[in-house]
Amino acid sequence: MTQFDAPALFDAALATVRQNAYGFLATTAAPGPHVRLVRHIDVDDDATVWIGTSPRSRKVTEVAAHAEVAYAIEDRNAVAYVTIQARADVIDDLAARVAKWHEESRRFFPGGPEGDDFVLLRLTPHRIEVMDFTRRIHPDPYGLVPAVIERAADGTWVEHTAVRGS
Repeated sequence: MTQFDAPALFDAALATVRQNAYGFLATTAAPGPHVRLVRHIDVDDDATVWIGTSPRSRKVTEVAAHAEVAYAIEDRNAVAYVTIQARADVIDDLAARVAKWHEESRRFFPGGPEGDDFVLLRLTPHRIEVMDFTRRIHPDPYGLVPAVIERAADGTWVEHTAVRGS
């Protein structure tokens, strides 16, 4: 692997997420996790991911019961992936819904951001895994573990050593 520091790994992860609009959101529920393909509608500079959904969706019910989620994004062309472990919050604030709204979502949410069938999931990341063969991010042993950064108490990102099998 080419040496990357935490800021470079963060930048690579952020670029991958922004370049690939779809990912797999994993939530926790009995009898086991639920994983579904979703389209994120925005990604903030701090890697907070925003997903639009119905307040009556399974996602919202599961996040209300257990806020810890994982969001995995693949960039097949780069032979890369990013997995974000995050705290998810349901945001029903009208100003936030309007600010994050994309008109192409209207086919799923005909009432738009002001309607009663649209809320946001805000994923605030605390751990990010990156594997990217195009950027040569593939720690030893070659390609068997991702590069990992974790958010420190002060909000900065620090490198974390992933172990094989993690």
